[in-house]
Amino acid sequence: MTHLVCLDAYNEASSRLESARVRYTKAARALAVSREKLDHVVERAYQQQSFSPIEDLFVEEEAALAVYEEAVAELARAEGRWWSLRMAFAYEQEQMRAGNPPERRLN
Repeated sequence: MTHLVCLDAYNEASSRLESARVRYTKAARALAVSREKLDHVVERAYQQQSFSPIEDLFVEEEAALAVYEEAVAELARAEGRWWSLRMAFAYEQEQMRAGNPPERRLN
């Protein structure tokens, strides 16, 4: 059976999806650590009524949030591409099994 979806593109999409999942997991973990650290410092600052040393932690949390949001967007793009290729691949297999191969090659 000949497959018309470019398998290299499908494999690349699969690889990018896995990389995006790894980056998302790391970014989510970094954001959680940053927020936990910030929560502890804010609680301590509230108890001591001294808030001046926590500004750097807010900046750190904002940076971690930006990285996390980019990782979420990248993961969504990678999932979309992977699902599109997977659906095209499944459609082509179905057509070939039915004896109606598509006339044009997909990439």
